Amino acid sequence: MFYLGIDVALNTHRLVMLDDNGERVSSGISFQNNTADFEKVLNKLKELSINPDNSIAGLEATGNNWENLYCFLTSNKFKTIVLNPHQTNKFREALRKKAKTDDIDAFVIAGLLRSNEFASSYVPKDKIQALRELVKLRYEFIKDHKNYQRQVLALLNIIFPEYKQTALKNPFAISSTAIFKSFATAKHLSIVKPKHIEKIVRSIKGNNFNIKEIENLISIAKTSVYSGRCQESRALTLNILLTQIENFSKAIQQLDEQTNQILSPESNDDINSFPGSNLLTIPGVGPKTLAAILSCVGESGQAFSTGVKLIGHIGFFPQIYESGETRRANKISNKGPAYLRQALYISSVACIKHNLQLRNLYHTKISQGKKPKQALICVAKKLAHLCLSMLHSGQDYNPARVFSYV
Repeated sequence: MFYLGIDVALNTHRLVMLDDNGERVSSGISFQNNTADFEKVLNKLKELSINPDNSIAGLEATGNNWENLYCFLTSNKFKTIVLNPHQTNKFREALRKKAKTDDIDAFVIAGLLRSNEFASSYVPKDKIQALRELVKLRYEFIKDHKNYQRQVLALLNIIFPEYKQTALKNPFAISSTAIFKSFATAKHLSIVKPKHIEKIVRSIKGNNFNIKEIENLISIAKTSVYSGRCQESRALTLNILLTQIENFSKAIQQLDEQTNQILSPESNDDINSFPGSNLLTIPGVGPKTLAAILSCVGESGQAFSTGVKLIGHIGFFPQIYESGETRRANKISNKGPAYLRQALYISSVACIKHNLQLRNLYHTKISQGKKPKQALICVAKKLAHLCLSMLHSGQDYNPARVFSYV
């Protein structure tokens, strides 16, 4: 058996080959991250009589640099193991390799494969990887969307503090946004004619503005406390922020549509043909939570064998800090996928309203002295256990069974 250790990088990879005795088969090979060099490596392996039947390859999950090489090797029938960098670092320490070079890293990976003490990392299928990309990007867009909204509200408190007294009290409504993009500040609104605003809102479907509201808006703008300072710059800032918010809203909608398409039944005859459909039988769990869970644990929960391992990965555990007489242990860890923590937390809020068993759990934790947010975390942890168990079993939500054995 031959063991192929590959240290992956952005541009240049390094390959080291060991035999059963731990001896190098040949000198290490450096190759570029392109198809031509990948083919050269295959030809070199053929010259050394190394083929998919007598070899195993391993590479670190370093960023996303490993994915294309992994797909190339597996498409050529090579058994390829993706290793967590933490594993290889610990194995390097055991070998007392203090230096760190590409060649040593590749040697360590090959040695770890030869030791047969490695744990293969979960590599999601295409559908799950697609969900992961969509869910992670949506999480980032939601954060940016909310951040821009906060900036808009802060800016409006300067350039038109009285906007809450007008029909523009929700500045992110379609009509309000259109008006603010044309007449951003109180100074701009104070000199505009009602017919100009009426023309803007008339073209917007579903708007309920009337001439009295428009006249009231202009009247309040004329008596606004805004000084007019930095009027044009702040108007431009507001316009840009509102445009960004609109763009993010459209992008989030596109991501949701693509996610729903992935989670849709493959045929009308089998409504349960999409992955994880049984999780939707839990009251309080919807498509967004389902997408976040599947993107992390896989379509049948194969990424984690137990709920404890999943909870540790998510980061639902307290960080303990001790120094002298000081001890703090109430802060939740920020390790793991934040998008999944958020999805489970939001779903827990829904479960308290719609799920009797989880609502009882919440009130039990409150009666034990937990704060509301701490009790919600307990519900979220229980929900994560439930989801993983149901993915493993493939069965629908059954409170009597689940709460007896999970």
